[in-house]
Amino acid sequence: MEEALQPVNKNYTWIGGYVGVVAEYDLKHEIYEKVKGTISLLPHHSLLYFPISLLLGRRDRVYILIYPKRKLKGKAHIAIGKIKDISKVSFKDEIELKGVVVERRYDSKEEIDFLTKIMSQLEDPSSVELLAANVEENAYYARLRIGRGDISELLRRFIVTA
Repeated sequence: MEEALQPVNKNYTWIGGYVGVVAEYDLKHEIYEKVKGTISLLPHHSLLYFPISLLLGRRDRVYILIYPKRKLKGKAHIAIGKIKDISKVSFKDEIELKGVVVERRYDSKEEIDFLTKIMSQLEDPSSVELLAANVEENAYYARLRIGRGDISELLRRFIVTA
């Protein structure tokens, strides 16, 4: 993450030993001011619970908040499969990106077009479970499965796509 963002300031907080880490990066960038990332890990050290958690469909995950300097124009969500637990939005559709069907829900055409552009530029869009413009927090939100290079690639796409 650091390589992709080149932060001016960074702070890491461990979450309970083996559970994960929270990273906060301050940026010197014309569009983005800060990025927060949380890496949440399964209990790989637990011989009993780890296989059960895999059977239940749990995975190691990364959650990222990217804070732009400008105010977001409206809500926008793009996800693999169906989007659950979302407040009312004006528009809903499905599109295909590199063989993957994604659902889009949005109020802002500008924000959903930006998020769709980011997703379409990724080598493997299926690694991103959800990408959203969160107007309440004025941040872009991403939920990813952990994979080699996926996090850095997503962050680079945000940095170069304006």
